[in-house]
Amino acid sequence: MLRILAAALLIAGSSAIALADPGPTLLTVFPPGVKAGETVEVVFTGTNFDGDEKLLFSDSRIKGELVSGSSPAPKMPNPQPGQKATTVKFKVTAPKDSRTGTYDVRLVSKGGLTNPRAFVVSGMKEENESEPNSETSQANKVEVNSTVNGAIATNTDVDYFSVPVKAGQNIVVYCLTTSIDSKMSAELMVIAPDGKPIASNHSYRDGDAVLDFKAPTDGDYLVRVSQFAYTTGGVDHFYRLTISTGPWHDAAWPPVTQSNDRVVLYGRNGLNSTKSEAFTRPDGRPFDTTTLVFADKEYPKELTGFLSPHSGMVDSIESPRPGGNLRLTTNQTTVLDNEKNHRADTAQAITLPCDVAGRIEKKGARHWYSFNAKKGEVWTIEVFADRIGSPVDAFFQLTDAKGKMIVEQDDGPDPLSPNQFYTRTDDPARYRFNVPADDAYRVMVSTREAAVHFGVRDQYVLRIAKEKPDFRLAVMPVGSHYLDAGTMAKGGSAVFHIYAWRFDGFDAPIELSGVELPKGVTCPHQVLGPGQVRGTLVLSADKDAADWAGFVTIQGTATVDGQKLTSTARPFSIVWPFPGITSGQPAPNSPMITRMDRGAGLAVAVRGAAPFSLVANAKEPIKVISGKAEVTLKVIRSKEFKDGIQIYSASPGFGPRQQGGQPPPPIGGIAADKDEVKLVVDLPPNLPSGVHTLVLRGVAGAPAGKGGNQQRLSVSYPSQPIAIEMEGKGTPKKK
Repeated sequence: MLRILAAALLIAGSSAIALADPGPTLLTVFPPGVKAGETVEVVFTGTNFDGDEKLLFSDSRIKGELVSGSSPAPKMPNPQPGQKATTVKFKVTAPKDSRTGTYDVRLVSKGGLTNPRAFVVSGMKEENESEPNSETSQANKVEVNSTVNGAIATNTDVDYFSVPVKAGQNIVVYCLTTSIDSKMSAELMVIAPDGKPIASNHSYRDGDAVLDFKAPTDGDYLVRVSQFAYTTGGVDHFYRLTISTGPWHDAAWPPVTQSNDRVVLYGRNGLNSTKSEAFTRPDGRPFDTTTLVFADKEYPKELTGFLSPHSGMVDSIESPRPGGNLRLTTNQTTVLDNEKNHRADTAQAITLPCDVAGRIEKKGARHWYSFNAKKGEVWTIEVFADRIGSPVDAFFQLTDAKGKMIVEQDDGPDPLSPNQFYTRTDDPARYRFNVPADDAYRVMVSTREAAVHFGVRDQYVLRIAKEKPDFRLAVMPVGSHYLDAGTMAKGGSAVFHIYAWRFDGFDAPIELSGVELPKGVTCPHQVLGPGQVRGTLVLSADKDAADWAGFVTIQGTATVDGQKLTSTARPFSIVWPFPGITSGQPAPNSPMITRMDRGAGLAVAVRGAAPFSLVANAKEPIKVISGKAEVTLKVIRSKEFKDGIQIYSASPGFGPRQQGGQPPPPIGGIAADKDEVKLVVDLPPNLPSGVHTLVLRGVAGAPAGKGGNQQRLSVSYPSQPIAIEMEGKGTPKKK
């Protein structure tokens, strides 16, 4: 959940050198949606546009036609020092048979690819907010079953909408913000014709807000939209307000799934629904429930919601219906909480291995489960809640049959990245239980907020399983605190960060590869070394490669006990840049809001030509036995490029140590009249034996434009991957 970011401030820095020329960026898309089967004019605001942009959607059937080229964006403050925001306008068309939901859109210009922004395809009427509407007398008139796209221009801005409703109608109102990449935290209120507020909501899920009400009389009802607590505002505080008689689903039960299984949906305005006997809405009315059986083919193939790193790295699916939570996928027996297990002496007996689906159904609920285990067995115990979209801040306790505490597990650590790929979660850390004796054991699951947080959405999954060493991969552009994307210049390369989520003692090396890459694009051999959780991935483009933009698949393979393991890397992007810091400055010691991309894989583009490329003068892995590696690096220059090049490390942990808040120093340099340099690269402390990949980065001035009067920007290109083989040290111990 994003709430953890508000209080987090990490002290660990980043040693990666930032790009000097990050290329075009995309800040806002307005309106951020279209009705299926229709066309809408959309204004795209960002930086470094050149007026010849094209659109790249995560669904290629959505099309964009350029209407007008780059022009200043006076209402958008400069996103970073020295940058000015500009706009381009497109006509966007979604096919009539488009699946309603959220997609990603990017711009592709001569300068390369932008970061993604959310774009929604809906099934109802779309319109835009019309100012002024900050007073009740100025309320925009809208119809039921329509969506309004708007923005909170200042922190004190309030938008009113007047909706005609008939007595007895149940109206669902939801305001999407965080889930469409907005900075806004929405507060909703509905005011009856007599002037009395009858419903309100904020922080339903991150910045999104949801409410429903049953109209007591015929009349015009006011829907009020504002920034919660009136703290911030601006054109980046955009929203989608939907007023509907259609369904909204708050939760899918159980939150763990096998093929073709039964699902109970809890929500408002459910079709063919019954009333919940146990769970009620904020106004005391029971939730609607609908029981369905979904086939595998009915589930979306791709996750489309706003998924933070900790959610994007678990194996889950989304319900075919809007709203609700993620559902874990499993091949284990699924057990439902019997809701009679609130004390240790009434613990629910379970047989291992299994996944237990539970929910904090009433105030102060604690759920106890008992199981038998034999001495020497090893079990993995894990609780999923925050990671599947539940508001539960879960913890668990493991005791023996007499109640003696073995362990209590609360919030898990952040094992992957201090800022860019922030995986900290409210879920308890995974626990490896080495059974000390034949006995009965108990697990208690609850939440620190059980006294105030309980209900149909407060679900969890308790997983107790045999150890199974495995891994998951994530890949994203290297920008740690600014908007970045994967652009390869012809004759050059692009570097990405890659993260490995290793569990159950998995510490084997992971071979990286690209699958079905476009012609002229290659993925050189590279590896995440033994135990390594952060590394780099390089993709290269031939000098005669064609311009291209699309999605590629990155895979990792490893071998454990003779069994081949494969994981497809999941792509992620930073949502907003850190204010006041340019791409060339060190990363701040703060976690960034990062989300999983929507689409078929990692978005990349081939644009322009590289003024130089870097390769190591070594065909075999460079063998080392100490903390330093000697590397001979060659530069291949274009005819126009005459500058010297500073060499930095792009691989986390390699190269000279960063001092305080200062930028990491260069490893060395190649003079303007030289084509080769010998470097000594510091290796990470305690680097285990095995093969590791080192990527260096060259930073230099770009060739001047014709006439010699154009500004010369710094450019940065990674080297081809360099294999480093560490000898004489043991591999990490299994945890």
